[in-house]
Amino acid sequence: MDDKKVLMITKIGCPYCERAKVVLNEALGGKYNDQIEFFVRENDMDRFGELKEKYQFLTVPTFIDKKTGAVLSDSKEETITDFMKEAVGY
Repeated sequence: MDDKKVLMITKIGCPYCERAKVVLNEALGGKYNDQIEFFVRENDMDRFGELKEKYQFLTVPTFIDKKTGAVLSDSKEETITDFMKEAVGY
């Protein structure tokens, strides 16, 4: 069982996914990266389909709080920051 608190779903070549990674790595200084399971949809389309059905998201990047099931589909610094603080607890 993965003990990371957040699942981040991306796809190859997605400019919004890349922007979200810049937010995580630069704006947030990688502070939360050890708490994120990074999942690229093309690597496992079956799992992607299951996640999409369970969490009802339409776009990537999508962040999922594994504990609460909260979902964020966004690449903006403010919303990612708020989501990560809530999910990770710092």
